[in-house]
Amino acid sequence: MALVLLASVIPSGISVTFSYLYTKQSVTEQSVKQNTKLLTLGEANLRSYFSGMNQRAMSLYSGINVPSSFYTTLLTAKNPDDLPAGTAAPDTRAVISTQLYNLFLSDQNTFQIHLYVRAPKQSNLLLGGFFRRETDNYVPSAVPGGTYRPFIEVTHLDHQYGMKSGFPNFKSGTVPVFTAHFPVYRAPSAEVLADLSVDFRLHELEGIVRSMYNSDTERLYVLNEQGQALFSSDPEWIGKQVSAGWSRLPADSESGHFSWNKEGFAGIVMYRQIDAPLFKGSIIKLVPYGDLHADAKVITRFNAGIGVLFLILGGIVAVIISIGFTRPIKKLIAFTQKVQIGQLDAHVEAESEDEFGLLTRKINGMTRTINDLILKEYKLELANKTNQLKALQAQVNPHFLYNALQSIASLSLRYNAPKVYDLIYSLGSMMRYSMNTERTRVPLRDELEHVQNYVILQTERFGDENLRLYIETGEAALDITVPKMILQPLVENIFKHGFADGIREAVITISCTLDKQGRLMLVVKDNGKGISESRLTEIAAGLEYSGSNEREAIGLSNVLARLRLQMSSGTELHLHSEEGQGVTVTLLIPLES
Repeated sequence: MALVLLASVIPSGISVTFSYLYTKQSVTEQSVKQNTKLLTLGEANLRSYFSGMNQRAMSLYSGINVPSSFYTTLLTAKNPDDLPAGTAAPDTRAVISTQLYNLFLSDQNTFQIHLYVRAPKQSNLLLGGFFRRETDNYVPSAVPGGTYRPFIEVTHLDHQYGMKSGFPNFKSGTVPVFTAHFPVYRAPSAEVLADLSVDFRLHELEGIVRSMYNSDTERLYVLNEQGQALFSSDPEWIGKQVSAGWSRLPADSESGHFSWNKEGFAGIVMYRQIDAPLFKGSIIKLVPYGDLHADAKVITRFNAGIGVLFLILGGIVAVIISIGFTRPIKKLIAFTQKVQIGQLDAHVEAESEDEFGLLTRKINGMTRTINDLILKEYKLELANKTNQLKALQAQVNPHFLYNALQSIASLSLRYNAPKVYDLIYSLGSMMRYSMNTERTRVPLRDELEHVQNYVILQTERFGDENLRLYIETGEAALDITVPKMILQPLVENIFKHGFADGIREAVITISCTLDKQGRLMLVVKDNGKGISESRLTEIAAGLEYSGSNEREAIGLSNVLARLRLQMSSGTELHLHSEEGQGVTVTLLIPLES
């Protein structure tokens, strides 16, 4: 046995090892290709972003020959004689503030704009809609590389460019920004008239950069030519000189990748050079081996699992025989457990023709017989309740009682008591309706009339001003025949339970409609005291069966049982209530032919 296992384990182990090495190499190559495309797209987005900044700054040169333009204002600030003859000098404050404000509005990420006019040594700062001007000795930022050209200063905290007067509601040195510096030349010479500095918030820059890496496992840096971080996934390097060995890239390569296993990082370093109008540098992305090889490890574990699966197949074959004996027994045990908890309609399939199959078929037959006997017992109990009701109705001669009530009603009219006549008429109608045993099913309109007579008697008991009955129905529903006494018990329960503590502005609403599925929907709603959630659960649990000691037509379960027996077994009864907000009883009765 040990030799068999050894002969199986060794080839499987070798296969899994070679599979892992090949998969790891393939996944690494695929990841490098995908990340190269991602960095190329990110570099294009950054180049477009910086180009847009540069184009907006070039708007300063518009109107170069217009006396009141921004450019002319800068030009005449140094030499007023440059104005055409007879032209008044423009208001420099108004022109400069307007131009800076327009530039501020051109990009929603602009934080503040500073313009230093060299001839009068004048600083102009626009921050949050506020404009300040001071005369000072501001020194423009040094240009990397020595030549004066537009460039981007890496991320730093905002400052007010040496302005002595502050701005209301603004605290300097709290917002991280990066700055685009633009020299404004006296065209076509190389003489600098002014220095424009625009501070940008990092939102759009971060949005572009974050699309290039997975912040959970990867690292990404955007460095300028001097190795300073415009952006870093590691916050402590933002705006600082990155001196790690992997940051020293080949100067003659536009993009590429190499492995690195020093300075606390083991993985692949991928890079892409950036050559934009305002920014020259590189995008560097660090992908650890753990992230690169994660898929390869998953595949290897999967292959190893398959190998283990084949190893245990031999044991499974030996177990199959015993399972062939125990499975039918377990199925029978599960089946008997279902029967034990009351699922008498459960069924177990006989999968064979042997002794187990014969036993299964016999048990299925026995369960069906038990279920049929219980259903017959239930129907007998329901019939017994019906007979009890009929026996109770037969105890009093209905004709005698009805004639006696008619005589009393006539006497009430003789003594000018029409209210008494109405009440006696309602009572007599109820008695005639309930004692007529020849009709077990009636049109819905007769059942509603019976409920109205019942509520009239209750209205006299509680007062007209305290009780209202509303009936909402369509003509199509009124002619549908239903079992007698299905609505009056629901209304009776309202008075027995919902209004047990007294009636004040009581409202009962009965709605009779046909739903979209063609079912008769009867809704009885009141505004009584309602039912607690625990009690509602108890009632819902007992709806399917009522004790033999309860009278028929008193209680929801009896109504539901008669509807299922006489109308459709698919009849549904739903209860909805909240304490203090009444109860809604909904009957859904399929109209079967």
